[in-house]
Amino acid sequence: MAFLTPAVTARHEELINGSTFVAFVAPIDSVAAAAALLERVKAEHPDASHHCWAYKFDEVMRFSDDGEPAGSAGRPMLEVLLKRDLEHCATVVVRYFGGKKLGIGGLVRAYGGGVAKALDLAGVREVVDTDSLEIRADFADTDTVLRALANLSDEVATSFDERGLVAVIEVPSSERLAVERLLADITRGAATVKIIATVND
Repeated sequence: MAFLTPAVTARHEELINGSTFVAFVAPIDSVAAAAALLERVKAEHPDASHHCWAYKFDEVMRFSDDGEPAGSAGRPMLEVLLKRDLEHCATVVVRYFGGKKLGIGGLVRAYGGGVAKALDLAGVREVVDTDSLEIRADFADTDTVLRALANLSDEVATSFDERGLVAVIEVPSSERLAVERLLADITRGAATVKIIATVND
């Protein structure tokens, strides 16, 4: 599975009608990482009036208005992530109240807009799942299999055991089945393919 996430952690600060809004966005590799971002921002801004947050990690979506009127902060922040099709992403916006109320609409624009501007600074990168495959082939098929693997990957780790070739390559997860079919075709079904790891990169 490929998905989009912020390229880096970013921060955007803006003064709106006397209140200071500081927005943070970050890529995350777990729900715990979203909580860690919130705790870090709270530690950096202990005197802020509000610490509103939102995150999306796979099917898990959470947000908090942290004392702002319901629906005026966390949900608009999450909506920005959803509209940009971002995954594995967390955001926190702190507000230092400046004495002037902004109204629901003003808060929605301030919180959602802060996240959008922080994301513009962060940029986006595509994360592609890759599978590490262990391929075993008979000695008789070694040359044929190695030629095929060289066309699939720049890095092929090879060794031999008593049964024949043992090779390890990394391919995008979306291409794994095609690799299995190719190796089955060229070895008449003799080669075996086993996933030994799947990583996000």
